[in-house]
Amino acid sequence: MPASIDVLHVDDDPSVLDLTEAYFEQEIDSVAVTSVTDPETALDRLDEESFDCVVSDYDMPPMDGLEFFDALRERDHRLPFVLYTGKGSEEIASQALNAGVTGYFQKGGPEQLRRLANRVDQAVEEYRTKEIADRYSTVIEALGYPVYVVDETGVFRFVNEPFAELTGYDREEIIGSKPEIIKCEEAVHESEDRLGTILSSSGPEVQRFRVDIDPKAGDPIPCRDHMAALPYEGECFDGSVGILRDISDEVERRQELGTKTRALEEAPVGITITDPTQPDNPMVYVNDRFVEMTGYDREESIGVNCRFLQGPDTEEESVRELREAVDADEPTSVELLNYRKDGTEFWSRVSIAPISDADGTVTHWVGFQEDITEFKDREAALERQNDRLDSFASIVSHDLRNPLNVAQGRVQLAREASGDAENLDAALVALERMESIVERTLALAREGETVGDPEHVALAAVVDDSWSTVDTADATLSVETDREVLADPDRLRNLFENLIRNAVDHAGEAVSIRVGDLPDGFFVEDDGPGIDPAVADSLFQPGESGAAGNTGFGLAIVQEIATAHGWTVEATTGEGGGARFEVRGVDKRTPAAP
Repeated sequence: MPASIDVLHVDDDPSVLDLTEAYFEQEIDSVAVTSVTDPETALDRLDEESFDCVVSDYDMPPMDGLEFFDALRERDHRLPFVLYTGKGSEEIASQALNAGVTGYFQKGGPEQLRRLANRVDQAVEEYRTKEIADRYSTVIEALGYPVYVVDETGVFRFVNEPFAELTGYDREEIIGSKPEIIKCEEAVHESEDRLGTILSSSGPEVQRFRVDIDPKAGDPIPCRDHMAALPYEGECFDGSVGILRDISDEVERRQELGTKTRALEEAPVGITITDPTQPDNPMVYVNDRFVEMTGYDREESIGVNCRFLQGPDTEEESVRELREAVDADEPTSVELLNYRKDGTEFWSRVSIAPISDADGTVTHWVGFQEDITEFKDREAALERQNDRLDSFASIVSHDLRNPLNVAQGRVQLAREASGDAENLDAALVALERMESIVERTLALAREGETVGDPEHVALAAVVDDSWSTVDTADATLSVETDREVLADPDRLRNLFENLIRNAVDHAGEAVSIRVGDLPDGFFVEDDGPGIDPAVADSLFQPGESGAAGNTGFGLAIVQEIATAHGWTVEATTGEGGGARFEVRGVDKRTPAAP
């Protein structure tokens, strides 16, 4: 049902007011007429009430109809205003139309009253339509969206300023042009097809679709087009209207999300996401690596808590640590024994972290599962090896050293008693060599490939300290470094002791030794004869030595210490032809844990 029309009729003749009201009620479907006899009262009523149209006489005290119209406009009333007067003349009609009144009628009989009623009805409809259009236009302009109108021939008839800004064209360049000015041929066909579905009897009223806009300069701009047909009756199609929205940020976010999603799927570790807002904090996402690692497919994993991977030998302490971290909304990492779908065990390093929204509320948990079964197997093998080394060290220390000491003592007594110095001195030398081998073997077995807590130490200070603990005879030392390194001081000192001792043993008691910097480490160099090519390839193997009477364990220990720190050591030739040992990778990697 159309809305009622409220008309304010001003005339100083009550009989005219009554007659006009009767005709209005007869000719207009739903109308309410308020009749007043003077303009001042009419102005007061307009301040207090809302009306859709004003009909006014011309010749009235204390002001005429045009003066009343001017007073109405001064109060910013944009209502339709129809001048209905018995004092008609071309001059008054000209003044009225020039002043901007909506209509001008001379008073007359029934036909004139019907025309007046029809004009009021029409004026109100136009006024209301304009109000709605202005309201929508205000909203659209406030939103700042680009708006266009294309007529039935496919030509732009209207674009707003945001549309011009988006495309880089002036409005005058666009209006009168076809959409090909801002779209490729494929995009034009897409729009035409979408409009065809709108115009079909069963199609939607609005089509929303992605379109790339080709601006006057620059790359295509991804947009979303909201298209509708202009109102029309019958077969008289008048064109289409559309609103564009720049979705560049949305496309970029989707591309970024796609990249992140691919990264999650292709990650070399199992990744899960759980939802703590659901009962029992079930998994809502698992990646391919999780499926491969556990043997459970996505359908079996989604919707259940990840504890289903645990089994009889899973350590409760690690599970409790995970549970406490979740309760405290804090990240943590544990090593956990889990079970695959086929029942086989696998070790996993599980790291979890909360995901929070803008308010700091935890909405999800992300978990990373790294299969460390091989690492745990190596760790167990290393423990077994260390146990064997401990047993070996015990045997060497007790079962071998004691008889050796007894033999040394007996030989010494025999030498003193018999006076056979030549043969027994040779036996003592052999026994001392055996004792040296025992000591170095114990050192290698006890130290292994580990370091203690690393700390920043001055390289020069460690070198000087090591020099003072080695019998260097007439050797000289030059330290050309002020580098600090992250290392276990005791193990680093042992490394330098062995390198210094190696230089003295191989190059003689008067050797000159130089310690200096490398871009990623340091070197120890002597001015001796260099490295014997016969042992160059196996120099760091235990028992190898280029000097007579040397055990060959010193450089093996140097390599063990370097490896334990995550460094490399290489033997090469120095500037003067002597032996040079280069240690690289210093501070690049974290030393191995004890």
